[in-house]
Amino acid sequence: MKAALSVSLSALMLTACVYVPAEYTAGPVHGDPKKIVERIMYEQPESKRPQYVEVHDDYLEFGEGSPPDLPICGSVAAAMFTGGISCLVHHGQDINKKDVTRLYYRTMVEAKLLDRTSLKGHWYIVEPRTAQGRKLADVYVADRKDAENFIDALMALHAAVPATE
Repeated sequence: MKAALSVSLSALMLTACVYVPAEYTAGPVHGDPKKIVERIMYEQPESKRPQYVEVHDDYLEFGEGSPPDLPICGSVAAAMFTGGISCLVHHGQDINKKDVTRLYYRTMVEAKLLDRTSLKGHWYIVEPRTAQGRKLADVYVADRKDAENFIDALMALHAAVPATE
């Protein structure tokens, strides 16, 4: 019984990952914050990477599916790129966004940085949070400097949003 419990606990420890808070205070952004946010979002691991990212003045939108303003122009389910013009073609059914996350900069007041290590690899996770501490998203970043730049960019976008009317 004791040996079985020991083996079970060992197996559990092998599959577990460790999340350690990494201290970081946002600083000035170096470069265009919108471009930094978009790049980092697309550089996430394949299982976490959104199909599209749109960085606006007052929010970040990302998710699975198609961007809302992609024109429809054909008859098969695929995305086509012709002559520099992109369009979405379909089988006659409406193509909608699904699994969309919209992160409003006004609601986000901080971003926590976590250092995650597991058997699958090492990542930094940025968690934008509300004033109440609610996590708005998980963004996986391979490099600590990129994670810090991402936080700086998010905080710059937050600071640029005009005060509530």
